[in-house]
Amino acid sequence: MENKIFSFDIVLQPEFPSNSLVLIQEALRITNQYRINAIFKSNLISVNAKKVRSSNGQWWKVDGGLENIKNPDFIIVIGGNLPVQTKSKKLFSTLRTAHKNLSKIIAVDTGAFLIAESGLINKETVVCTHWETKSNFIDRYPDVRIVDNIYTINSNGLMFAAGGISTLDLILECIKKIKGKDYSDEIAQALIYKPREQSTMQKDGPFNTSVDNLCQKSILIMEKNIETPIKIIEIAKKLNVSLRTLERKFYKLYKMSPIKFYVNLRVKFARNLLFYDDRKINEISNIAGFNYNSVFINSFKRIYNKTPSEYRKYFRNQQFDKSILEN
Repeated sequence: MENKIFSFDIVLQPEFPSNSLVLIQEALRITNQYRINAIFKSNLISVNAKKVRSSNGQWWKVDGGLENIKNPDFIIVIGGNLPVQTKSKKLFSTLRTAHKNLSKIIAVDTGAFLIAESGLINKETVVCTHWETKSNFIDRYPDVRIVDNIYTINSNGLMFAAGGISTLDLILECIKKIKGKDYSDEIAQALIYKPREQSTMQKDGPFNTSVDNLCQKSILIMEKNIETPIKIIEIAKKLNVSLRTLERKFYKLYKMSPIKFYVNLRVKFARNLLFYDDRKINEISNIAGFNYNSVFINSFKRIYNKTPSEYRKYFRNQQFDKSILEN
């Protein structure tokens, strides 16, 4: 067992975040380098064995297609900005077979959507995805338990990293479990990084002492009432303060009224749906709590200088490549 080489097949989805890939590769490389031994090996995989474009516009050459996956110890699926537009039946089948053969499967960022689509998630599975896509995930998979942690590890061999630096946290934890703490500590030190616990939240909580508590409590209420907005005066009553006090706090901290902050929050929520989903504009408008499409369009354009349709078209033209087809 001591001489075992642990294999990682990394499946890249179109428009994947390159930072997650680099963190994984560097963590594995450093261990091999320091130990002067091949402890970990990795292969880059795409659905069709062709190059894959990352979200920053770079193209990445891969080592093979899905047919090259041969019972690895780990399969890492790095999701992209088009999580539901690039479904692959062949990928789902590959994941199910690998899971049956006891390969551990790690979903990074929107890779969680693909694991859900593959049918591997059961009622005990705890999932996390990037906070920007959480509401979208809940809408599509309402029966799946999703949390705000930076990563989750399940007893059924499924693991999820929210994306960004959390990918490194999860990989370090995996290395610690299979090779010991000395190995994972060595990698972390080389990367000048202090690993975070699984229980770490993606975003600061409502009682972050660096920000006014009253405003944070208000924002928490707003975030829970996106589709059906609550009146600001009702928020003030819930917090047992006057409307004037709440307004004064928001102007001091954010240089805007709580009403404007709330509208901006809902517009940003809609932006994420435009970016990651293909719902119609009027449907997104309703989900974001706007009763009138015109109000939504004007509010959106005020922030992003484009209408929702123009915004979506702009990014889709940048993202979508004609070689990306459903397989």
